Amino acid sequence: MTVTVNPARCIGCGMCAYTAPEVFQIKGAVSAVISQPEKRNTRVTDAANGCPVNAISVK
Repeated sequence: MTVTVNPARCIGCGMCAYTAPEVFQIKGAVSAVISQPEKRNTRVTDAANGCPVNAISVK
């Protein structure tokens, strides 16, 4: 699983950091990936699906 955040789209609402704090952190005005999950993580998928501006990509 590879997780990325598009900083040009991110509005820094913090929903992803709240949902999966082990993967996301708000840095400045946008979210950043602080660690890549080693295996499939439903909280990360939930964060991506819940992003209001679709800034999170999970592959």
